[in-house]
Amino acid sequence: MIVVSSATSTTGSAVADALLAAGHRIRVLGRSRDRLRRFVERGAEAAEVRTDDPHSLREAFADAHGAFVMIAPGLIPGSSDFPAHQRRVISAYRQALDALDGLTRIVGLSGWAANHAGARGPVWGLRPLEEALDTLTGAEVTHLRPGWFMENALPMIEEVRATGTAHGLIPGDLPLPAIATADIGAVAADLLTGRRKAGAGTLELQGPREITLNEITAAIGEAVGRPGARYERIDAATMREGLLAAGFSPHMADGTTAMTIDVAERRIAMTQPRDAETATPTTFEEFLARLTN
Repeated sequence: MIVVSSATSTTGSAVADALLAAGHRIRVLGRSRDRLRRFVERGAEAAEVRTDDPHSLREAFADAHGAFVMIAPGLIPGSSDFPAHQRRVISAYRQALDALDGLTRIVGLSGWAANHAGARGPVWGLRPLEEALDTLTGAEVTHLRPGWFMENALPMIEEVRATGTAHGLIPGDLPLPAIATADIGAVAADLLTGRRKAGAGTLELQGPREITLNEITAAIGEAVGRPGARYERIDAATMREGLLAAGFSPHMADGTTAMTIDVAERRIAMTQPRDAETATPTTFEEFLARLTN
């Protein structure tokens, strides 16, 4: 039995899909059994849990051979103390997984922000999650640190479609280690089943090449009938104002802006070279084609 937590999240669903496609027995966890139905229809077991509830998590992981875990939700726009939520989730996982009989493999979703000891905002909890999982005994633990998710470009698609321009705080010419979540799911599935062994406890992941937001915007423009689409950089104050207008609390607006500044100023960066172990196959152009065709 392999248990996939937060299976309705983008990455969790990618892990579950990859395992089911390969014919493995899995249990998917989520806050809503209805949203887990599509996995059940393909043969998965399902359990309704909260990621900050150690009792329900302990029951859900009881007979697990492998476990995929992540902090979820990864963003609560209205939160006034998001680190407190992250601490509760991390503690719940640690209590649920500690000394589980039969658990041999754990894959934790971290991120490239964990490379920066001073990570702020929504990514603050990634390093503490890794540290908590490392205290567990009896299981091989792998921390996945993927780079910039290609799915971050989804709002840009609608913006370019509507106006021919995309906006953001990250410099347009900054190379980003973009990666598709489907590729993260495939790597996690291979680690959980033993088809793949990580060379170390921490595995950075990125796509086949780096790509800039200037290139991303231009590619989106061509795909949606807006040739010549441009990327325009905004300042931190403008980003924060936009988040507040979208319903973010001041706490979350400040944290999300600080996180983005850390990317923009290269404090959040990859430390492992792109090679056969860290590179994944999907290009941004292929990712975009799947969305727009």
